[in-house]
Amino acid sequence: MVDRADALSRPPAGAGPRPRPSESWRESRFTAAIVVLAVLELLWLGWYLVVPLPNAQVQNHVVRRGLLVLSTFPEVVPGTSFRDSLLGRGLGELSHVENLPQRLPVVLAATLIASAAVALGDLIAGALGLRRLLRWPVRLALDYGLGAAMLGGLTLVLGRLGWLNPWSTRAGLGALAVAGAIGAWLGRSRPRESSGAERSPGNKVASGSTRIGWIVVPLVAPFLTIMMLGSMLPPLDFDVLEYHLQGPKEYFLAGRIHYLTHNIYTNMPFDVEMLHLLGMEVLGDWWWGALAGQLLVALFAPAAAVLIAATAARVSPRAGWIAALVYLSTPWVYRTAVIAYVEGPLCFYQAALVWAAVCVTDDRGRRLAPRHLLMGLLAGAAMGCKYTALLSAAIPFGLLTLVESWRRRGIGPLVAFVIGWSAILGPWLVKNVVDTGDPVYPLGYRVFHGRDWDEAMQAKWQRVHGPQPITAGAFAGSVVDVAGRSDWQSPLYLALAPLALLARDRRRLAALLGILAAYLFLSWWLATHRLDRFWLPILPVLAVLAGLGADWCRRLEWMAILSLVLGLSLLTCLVYDSTALAGFNEWTGDLNVLRRTLPHDLNPPLATLDARMPAEARILLVGQASVFHLRHRVLYNTVFNRERIEELSRDRDPDAFRQALHELGVTHVYVDWREIERYRQPGNYGFTDYVTPARFAGWVAAGVLDRPLAIGAQQDVYRVR
Repeated sequence: MVDRADALSRPPAGAGPRPRPSESWRESRFTAAIVVLAVLELLWLGWYLVVPLPNAQVQNHVVRRGLLVLSTFPEVVPGTSFRDSLLGRGLGELSHVENLPQRLPVVLAATLIASAAVALGDLIAGALGLRRLLRWPVRLALDYGLGAAMLGGLTLVLGRLGWLNPWSTRAGLGALAVAGAIGAWLGRSRPRESSGAERSPGNKVASGSTRIGWIVVPLVAPFLTIMMLGSMLPPLDFDVLEYHLQGPKEYFLAGRIHYLTHNIYTNMPFDVEMLHLLGMEVLGDWWWGALAGQLLVALFAPAAAVLIAATAARVSPRAGWIAALVYLSTPWVYRTAVIAYVEGPLCFYQAALVWAAVCVTDDRGRRLAPRHLLMGLLAGAAMGCKYTALLSAAIPFGLLTLVESWRRRGIGPLVAFVIGWSAILGPWLVKNVVDTGDPVYPLGYRVFHGRDWDEAMQAKWQRVHGPQPITAGAFAGSVVDVAGRSDWQSPLYLALAPLALLARDRRRLAALLGILAAYLFLSWWLATHRLDRFWLPILPVLAVLAGLGADWCRRLEWMAILSLVLGLSLLTCLVYDSTALAGFNEWTGDLNVLRRTLPHDLNPPLATLDARMPAEARILLVGQASVFHLRHRVLYNTVFNRERIEELSRDRDPDAFRQALHELGVTHVYVDWREIERYRQPGNYGFTDYVTPARFAGWVAAGVLDRPLAIGAQQDVYRVR
């Protein structure tokens, strides 16, 4: 590929040994600009390395990335032995290869589910006429994402009917996988080659692309290795233990998907969580099945990287490779792969929407008719991850479809978009209507007045989850966080993305992507409660821009700067990923040991309760909802639901209260006073005033409960009489 640096910076053909004055001036100007750029890049990286991380502290000391990098190698920091260095620790976490066979059932279960998803997605791609336009990496990534979304809706329907069980699930997934393999074999053909067809790093044969591919793949390999291993570790995060995995666990144990009155979060779209439920059904175990689901969630990261690369590669294969490298090396991407959040899949669908908008054309460069149906499916899948995708996916790409309808003077594109969106999200809306009367429960309370919700609960929810105050300081702080201060952000986005505007052949695309990125940031900042991971859909857009920016020039001077920026940034991100600050990092740990010990490390009183109670005990938890690891049958509620013990006891005399507990089979009541106190702190969620030590003392005096057994410093357990 020819050099795309400013043509005026190259000696014209046929020029004499002395450049013309204008050429010399322009060469001097380029040199000055590249020096300024080098200084700016170094200043940015320097700031990134020394800025204190806002969410990380070690022994009450602030953490700086630069110090972590220096601690990577032995004796760089005096007195740091190889064993104590981050390199030594990381290799130690990878050294227990004798435990890897424990992951085999998890990998096999995930492979079965992923194969079924790919088969289902390939069927959709074939119906849209996309199959023959796509090279295998893009086709595989798109198939997985589309199929996983459709599989989630199918699982919901079958689960509501009570038709899910291990053997039928295995048989159904196996049949889908086999049918997909047969269909792929019978329908195999060479993708059409055309200038307008979608392009990915594998769609153009170019020596430069091949060379940089051989460089990028080894650089990405360590990130993917620890990402996949980390995804097969037991969960730690509170939200994951409270609903991302707890909801599927309750469905699995009940043998059906039903309305959980005590867990408000399970009324959100659970398309991603259905992968965990399928893992539980395939393995016949809720704990091991959750690990298979986490591995499936992690697979969305490389799938998103493929589509990001395909989008950037429409301009240049080199840009595609670098865009994928930037994305996969981002600590946020690692974090959302090893923790069962939904932001990893959400970022995939955001990347797929950008890819569909930019790349899906026919041989004459016109937009494919099914593109709008595809974009609707992807927007619905994004909202199937979480409602905030209304802002990041449905609105911007719905508006794009609306503009296309206006240009064509017909509603066909808009209708296709709505049909696709409804096909994925519709089942979840219908579920909520059936269960609560509110399709977006509890968000539509003002209109639909859903079941088990009232004004006080709505006010509490809105105070925490609604838009936050608008101030200049808060806005500036958020800009800095997204740019690089966030603990899990990469410096490469700000270092490279703005440079995409420097090359004339991609300036229009870069400007449009920049506008989209600005919209995503502003919609997050103005319309949400600004939880940091809610802005992550901006990452695929910035990754494409970073790839384009990295390839703005092929001059040796820029290549040297780029190599330095990439090298230092990748080292810093990999070092950070290797620490517990990015996620649980016992990558080759003994899973059986971890299953036994990790709950005690997370919450010693709760784990002690689970270990000491007799097998037949049924425990009512008060103030605690992080319950996924518990083996006992429990009754609990989230902080945004009505408190169960209050519902059971209010306006009832002690005998009626005791009878209500007996009817539910409750044998013990566990109270976490520490968690209740935390919720009652100013600025926290709040907790009902009904629950007090005095009230429990009254129930003890009335003979409802036995005297409490202190199972922790601020945790009590009462036996029901």
